[in-house]
Amino acid sequence: MPDSAYPSESEPLTYSIDRTEAGEAILSNQVTCDTAITICVPCYRDHAAPLLSGLSRLAEAPQTGLLLFDDGSGDETLTKQLARHIMKYPGPARLITAPQNAGRAHARNRLVAMAESDWILLVDADMRPDTDLFLSRYMKSIEQADGPALIAGGFTLRQVTPTKKTRLHAAQSALSECLSAEARSEEPGRYVFTSNILVHKQILETVRFDDGFSGWGWEDVDWGLRVAETYPVRHIENTATHLGLDDTETLLAKFGDSGANFARLAERHPDAVRQMQLWKIARFSQRLPFEATWTGLCRSVAKTEWLPISLRLPALKLYRAFRYGEHLA
Repeated sequence: MPDSAYPSESEPLTYSIDRTEAGEAILSNQVTCDTAITICVPCYRDHAAPLLSGLSRLAEAPQTGLLLFDDGSGDETLTKQLARHIMKYPGPARLITAPQNAGRAHARNRLVAMAESDWILLVDADMRPDTDLFLSRYMKSIEQADGPALIAGGFTLRQVTPTKKTRLHAAQSALSECLSAEARSEEPGRYVFTSNILVHKQILETVRFDDGFSGWGWEDVDWGLRVAETYPVRHIENTATHLGLDDTETLLAKFGDSGANFARLAERHPDAVRQMQLWKIARFSQRLPFEATWTGLCRSVAKTEWLPISLRLPALKLYRAFRYGEHLA
């Protein structure tokens, strides 16, 4: 990240740049004060403007630190935009820009290592809080916590309007992920979505994200299940909207490429995974004649935009399960 990448506008900005041995560049807004929460945001080619603007205007923002980790986006224009938000944030804030992409687990682990408060709020760059009480509710949860805990706020699609290209992802997310706190509490470890969680640093230091999960998918579930073995996991209603809906081609690619991660999850948590309908269908697909033909058919149905969602969504689920079956032992 060249020093010249930082913005120069009519209003002057004061900043300092440090560099780590790993080649990371660190921009600080030089604000110093005690904070109860550090907001940690992993980014990769994400502008994060809705999230960062929203957080900056909340009344509790000066009491919270902000760490932004750009995981090797390599985009100078993006760096300028992220830097502007860092310099305008009312509390202590830093932007860490990595020289190359190393994956979400690595990004989160680096954020945790650099956070200075006891409580860390992990929020994905494509999220936006659903209410102005977002930070104050988490502050209240800290007051109510009896020692280290993981507090999951959940997410919704309230502030996003699906397009023709993204409505399949919206339907899939609404059915499988946009769950109430009560529903998530039935399997607390499984429904830990790290796109919006508050967690004590002791937990993050003792139960690290597994760098063995590559690409997209299932590292959250693995981590949540491991946390739940030792620490309390509490689900509350403090949602944020997931703005980054994928088009169908991107969604199919993610599902198709995450089979190895699912197999890793099944190996590490066999009892939990064998309760999943996804695992049961994946195992069944291994005995299915002409499995490749069925997989291709499900993919075609999921991609066909003029078909009703009531057909495309089951086809998407079957496609995912069939692809996962290729990786299960």
